[in-house]
This record gives sequence, C-alpha cells and structure tokens, in this order.
Amino acid sequence: MQLPWRAAPKAATSGPLTMLVTFIAALLLSFVGAAAVLHADTAGSAAVAYQAGRLCGQTVPPVVDANRISVADATKALDLARDRAPRHGFPEVVGAVYSPVRQFDFNGPHPWSQFGYRDGALDHLDVIEGGSRDGLWVPQSIAETARLKLGDRGLHGTLPPVTAIYRDLADPVSPYWCAEQQRVVPNPLATEGATAPVIWFPDLDSFAAAIGPIAGSAGGLSIRFPSPIPSTVDEAADLATRGRALVTDLKTQSGLTTNTYFAKPVEVARSAATTVRDAVLPLTVISLLVGLAGIAAVAIQWTQRRRAEVRLLWSRGASPLAVGGRAVLELAAPLLVGAAAGFAAARTTLAWYAPSTDLTAGTGTRAALIVAGVAAAALAVITATVALRVHQTLQTTGAPRRRTWTRWLPWELVTAVLAYLAWAHLESTPTRLAFGQPLPESPDAVGLAFPLLVVLTIALATVRLTRWALRAAHRLRLWRAPAVHLAVRRLSAAAGSAVGIVLVGVLAVGTLTVGVGVADAQRDALDTKSGLFVGAESSAQIPERVARAGLPADIAAHATVVGVVKSNNGVVLAVDPATFTRGAWLGDRDPDTVHTQLAQLTAPNSALRVGSTPDTDQAIPRVGTLHPVGHVASFPLVGTGRGYVVSAAALPDTAEIDVWQVWSAEPVDTLLAKLDAAGIHRLHAQGKLRALDGLPFLTVTWTFDFVAALGVVLAVVAAAALALAVEVRRRQNALAGSLARRMGLTPRTLVASHLVEFGALAGLSVLAGGAAGWSCAAVSAPLLDPSPWLRPVAAAPDLRSLAAVTVAGAALVVALVCWSAVRSVTTARVGELIRG
Repeated sequence: MQLPWRAAPKAATSGPLTMLVTFIAALLLSFVGAAAVLHADTAGSAAVAYQAGRLCGQTVPPVVDANRISVADATKALDLARDRAPRHGFPEVVGAVYSPVRQFDFNGPHPWSQFGYRDGALDHLDVIEGGSRDGLWVPQSIAETARLKLGDRGLHGTLPPVTAIYRDLADPVSPYWCAEQQRVVPNPLATEGATAPVIWFPDLDSFAAAIGPIAGSAGGLSIRFPSPIPSTVDEAADLATRGRALVTDLKTQSGLTTNTYFAKPVEVARSAATTVRDAVLPLTVISLLVGLAGIAAVAIQWTQRRRAEVRLLWSRGASPLAVGGRAVLELAAPLLVGAAAGFAAARTTLAWYAPSTDLTAGTGTRAALIVAGVAAAALAVITATVALRVHQTLQTTGAPRRRTWTRWLPWELVTAVLAYLAWAHLESTPTRLAFGQPLPESPDAVGLAFPLLVVLTIALATVRLTRWALRAAHRLRLWRAPAVHLAVRRLSAAAGSAVGIVLVGVLAVGTLTVGVGVADAQRDALDTKSGLFVGAESSAQIPERVARAGLPADIAAHATVVGVVKSNNGVVLAVDPATFTRGAWLGDRDPDTVHTQLAQLTAPNSALRVGSTPDTDQAIPRVGTLHPVGHVASFPLVGTGRGYVVSAAALPDTAEIDVWQVWSAEPVDTLLAKLDAAGIHRLHAQGKLRALDGLPFLTVTWTFDFVAALGVVLAVVAAAALALAVEVRRRQNALAGSLARRMGLTPRTLVASHLVEFGALAGLSVLAGGAAGWSCAAVSAPLLDPSPWLRPVAAAPDLRSLAAVTVAGAALVVALVCWSAVRSVTTARVGELIRG
C-alpha cells in the first residue's frame, strides 16, 4: 500500500505537545553528546593556559643561555640562532649578552655594575634624562652613585658617551624583561657584587668592541624566541616539537645551555584532557541512554495518540516497520531541529559549562558527528519502538511474555563492586616524591568515577525498592485518605514510568549535588591551602630595620609585619596583634575571634599553640622559653603543622629574628609596586594565586563542573519525563477522574491526589538524590584531594543553598504538572472519552 508520505510531517502539528517533547529530548540528547566532546577538549586548552600563565611568556618557547662565555662565542651563537630559528617556525629572535658584575671605573667612583646589550632593550626602558641612541644608557642608581652626567665616558674614556639615564628596573617587570629578571633586576639582599643594574649599549658591535677584551670568557648570553602563547593542546604540542628540534639544531654550538620548559606542561595538559574525558564518559553514556529512553517514551505516546490510524494502516497491510517509518516521518522534523539546536546550544554556551572557550581544530566537526550519530540513533529508536509496539498490540496472539530477567539482575551490586574498586584504587595511589617533598597527585579517571558510581548505585537501589513498594501497594486500603489512595493506585498502575522517573530524578539530583559539592570542595581546598601556605594574599621578605620602624601608611593600611623563626619544634611567628587581621589570610575565620585570640599574648613569651604542638613550655632557639596560653587548629603559614604564635611586643628581644615578612591583603604586584615606591628592599615575594600547582585541583574541578551541568540536563529530562508520563495517560486519567467527580470526588481531593502522586516521585528523587550527592561529596572530597598531606584536607562545602534551590525547582515542576493533569480532568467530556 502507499503510505501518506507527504501528509505525515503536516500531521505532526496536530500533537503540539508531542512535537515539543520530541524537540526538547533531541535538544538535550545532542547537547550532552556535543558538550562532552567540547568540554574534554577545552579542559586541555584550559590546562595549557594555566601552565603557560605560570611561566614567563618568553620561556614558553625554547630558551638558550650561557655563562662564562666569551663575547665572540656569544656573537657566533646569536648568528647561529638567527639562521636556524626561522627554519623551525621561530621568526623572531631576541638575543642578549652581558659582562660579568664588577666595580667598573667611572672617572673615580667604582660602583658595582655590568654592561649589556639586548635586542630592543632601549624600547622598554623609562628614560629620565637624555634619550639619544648612539651612546650608553645608564640606570639612575649608578648615575647618582657615580655622579654621571650626559656625555661622560667610563673606563678612562674608552667607553661611548652616556646619552641617557633610565629608571632602574624593578619587580614586577614587564613581559619583555620577565625572562631576564634575574640578570637585570638587582637583588638588594644578595651578597655584595652578586647582582648589579645593567648599563646598556646601543648595538652589539659597540658592545663587543668595548667589552669583549674586558669580559674575557666570563660573559653571559641569553637567546629567546618570542612566539604567540598556544591556546590549545595541539598548538602547545606543535610549539614543543618545534622547540625540541631547534634545541637539537643549536647543540652544535658548544657551551650553550638549552631547555624547553613547556614540554612537560604539554604532556600534563594532554593528560588532564584525557582524564576529564574518561571521567565524564560513563555518565555521558548513561545520560544519552536516558535520553534515548525518553525518545522511546515519546514514540509510545505517539502510538497511543495515533492508535486509530495505526490500526487502520495495519488493517490495510502496513507492516509494523512501515508504521514505524510513518512515526519517523512525523517526528523527524522536530527531532532534527532539536538536534541542531542542541549542538548550537552546546557551542554557544561553552563558557557556561567548560573551563575554556579555545577549541582544537576539528573538535567542532567531531562534536557535530556525535550529534548526527545521536540523531540517527534517536530515529532508529522511534522506528523500533513503534514497530515493536504495533507488533505486540496487533500481531501477537495470546498474552505477551515479559522478559523480567533484566529487572531481577542486581545491577546495583555490579555498580557497587565497581565503586569499591574505584575507592580501593584511590586509597592505594602512591605518593610521588621530588627532592624529598610530596607532589600533588594527578587525578585519574578511575578515581574520579568513584562518586558517580556511588550515586548510580544508590539510584538503582532506590528504583528497586520503589518497584517493590509499588508492587505491594495494590494491597493497601486507604479510603479514609482518598487523595493518598487514588495517588497510590495511579502510581501502581503506571509503575514502569514511575520507576523511570525516579531513576532519572535521583541521578539528576545526585549528580548535580555531587558535582557542585566536589567542585566547590576542590576550589575551597586550593584557596585554603594556598592561603595557609603563603600566610596572606601576598608576602615578601623585608629588612629588619623596616620591620622595626614600621611600614609606610599606604602599605600598612592593608598589611602586617610578621617575624618567622624555624626550629626543630616547629615554626614560630612573631606577629603584631593590632594589625594582623589587616593583612593575613584568615579564610573563614572570624576577624574578631582571631583578634581576641591574639589579645591573650600580652605576658612575656606567651604563645598560642598551633596543631599538635604539646601543651608544655618549650625552649625555642633564638626566641626563648614559650608559655602556651591557648590553642588553634591551624594558622597562616604554619598550617596545621606544629608551631607557635607570639606577639612581637611580648618578646624580650627580637634581634634574633632574622626573617621578617610583610603580609598583605593586596595582590603581589600591588604590594611590590608600593614597596618599590617606598624604597623598601624585598626578597622572596610570592602571591597566593601561584603558591601551589593548582592544575590537579582544577582537573577535578573541571570534571565535576561538567558533572553538575549533566545533572541540570538530567533534571530537565526528569521534568519532561514526568510531563510526558501525564500526557501518555491523559485519556485514562481524564476518564477516571471525570467518573470519580461524578461519584462525589471533590475538586480539592482531586488536586490533592495529584499533588501526592507527583510530589511522592519528586520528593523521593530529591531526598534520595540529595542524600546520595551530599554523602558522596563528603566522602569523595578528601579522597580526591590531590595533596592530602597539605592540611587541611578538602571537605564538602555547605550545600544548603543548593538544596533549597533543588526543592524549590521540584516543587515548581510538581505544581505545573499537577495543574496540567487536573485541567485534563476538568475539561474532559466523558461521553467522548467513552466513545473514543
């Protein structure tokens, strides 16, 4: 027979709700498939960006250095680099040569200084006086010390004249100078003569002619190859490959030290992307299967809505497969449009769920192919579901045999065993050491799968218990509570869809909760560990005289001074209780509480114990005998280790404290700029953001951010499944409700019965999923902590706000679906329902 092929797409408009549900299901399916591919790829890009951000931009490409080299050999190395670098894709070469640090003569004075030349150096100096580029550029500090003026000549008049005086370079330096910072920025706390500012020559030839004979073989060389910072793993790998080839090519020149600092970060970034992909793959597959099950439910609903036409087509000789093709013709348009919309949504909302927006070439094509495969699978599911339904309804004689082995198979035991194996893998992960110190553990997919397997186990166990409860509910007699009785009866009659909704709902709430919980726990852990490690947002070592005299007002407004003494008994901090809370990192500590604790330190040598320090008097070298008067579990810089906190004013003598630091609540660049402006020498500056290698923490965070995003998608699927279940049973519910109303069922009881029915499904999903997610987050957060030896260990954050939002969302869905179900009853015509 000839099926109405042309009329099929138009006929779909007679069921707008079916089209809408098909569109949403396809959108979510394609979104999940595309987002998984895009997210895994951007995790690698984010890792590349993070690793590059921890390095100077000029050290991301290969670097070449040499010490104790003659100026002639340095010139040859520069010529070789300029010849070979373009062959390997590095068109720009920035070379620099330096003389040794010595007390060169400048018409009498002999300040410590060094001479140098660097390509483009004069373009990146702040000129104070002069500016002609045909002579020497002298730093302000040397000009003032040697009383140099424009036109003066050093080394008994053998040097070019001074044509400019520039402002001394200071940390933080510009990106142009970051790779040369150790050479061009003097360290005021270093040994005398170890470092000195640089007097710059205008060109390499004049430097070689004047300084070559003086430097001998004690000169220095640096060659940099500035290149755009890679944004993806493939770009980074290409840069590292070209860098290794260039380094190999330059090794023909003896005396050069070559390195490719970015080779290892590229491997780490690729590993991070693989870990994230493998960790989210199981949940992604489960989400796709859930979405395909929703497509199958849409197909069943279509079969029921088109039952008269389906029977007519079958009676005229159409096969079940042909009827399935008719369903595809009707539903293909909203499904394909939904798939395209899902792909577009995954691409445009990349910044919402992914750690980066930089994609490797070809990733979008792979995501599109996944979407096409998912759409084809959805069309196949529609065809197969409708064909099987028609076969069972119209062709099968006798009672159909149900295969119940899948229901009785203990799937939850299988997932529980897998969860145990993942937990055992986490527990048995060995600690990696470097130079005797433990390194952060790089998370792997097996360990990251542990909380997801636990959530899946709890969801499957909840479904099995729900199925048993609904099977036993037929025996209940609750006519004294008619709303509850009717709700239980409807749930028992549609046990299959009920347990499906519970499964998706528990997975949605569980994955959302565990995703948010673990991701926030890792963020908090990195922030807490970094803050405790540094002691403040930023810190720097300062001279003792500055610590005694006090900080300038603009620095002191956001900072405090702390003395540090390290001994076998732990770390002793000499603090200023009055200003400590201004600059120290307090985390979630209450500033008033900290101030009250420090206010106890008034008696001579009174101290606060930190961590497991014994509650006894202790004689500390260079400090004296300390008398504990209180205890805190952790403290900035000390962490949770052993140590004491004392008031500097309560110590008899602070002269023995040789390390003084300024702790500031401002970023490290701001602190250093203010210290330089005040003329305060500093050393060992560090900021909280770069104190620890945060990539292992971020890998876990990125993984569970995507888990949380999948939880949101599953929540939408659960809400759509609940609405679809009501739509599938619309005729039966409308007929039963209308007849019940004619027999005296009040509108209030009708509404209450539907609220109980839908509220039970939503409440069970929220309760079981929330409990599963919270418990998994609490257990998994410390297990997934990449550095558990650095206390405190990651712990589950406060999830009460998330729980409130989840409950509110579930209540809103229940209210809307209940309104739809009640409206179908109140607007139904019993006569038409009976005839239909």
